[in-house]
Amino acid sequence: MGITAYVLFFIAGLGFGYAAPGKWKWLPLVFPLALFAGAALQGGIDAAIVVRLIVALLLTAAGVVLGAILDSRGRGSEQARYA
Repeated sequence: MGITAYVLFFIAGLGFGYAAPGKWKWLPLVFPLALFAGAALQGGIDAAIVVRLIVALLLTAAGVVLGAILDSRGRGSEQARYA
């Protein structure tokens, strides 16, 4: 499996973390879970697929957290400018 899927999960997390309001920021965590469910139904569950799921979830969560941090920094500078 290539690195492209993991980069896409990270970018999705980053985008949602930056732009989505409230708890919607965590929606990208559903994408790797849905792909895991589809793969598990087709080929069964083995150690490799579980490790890939964990890596995808960690990268997606890291993207969400980084996006939320960038969003809060942007809002902090806007508030200081208008104060």
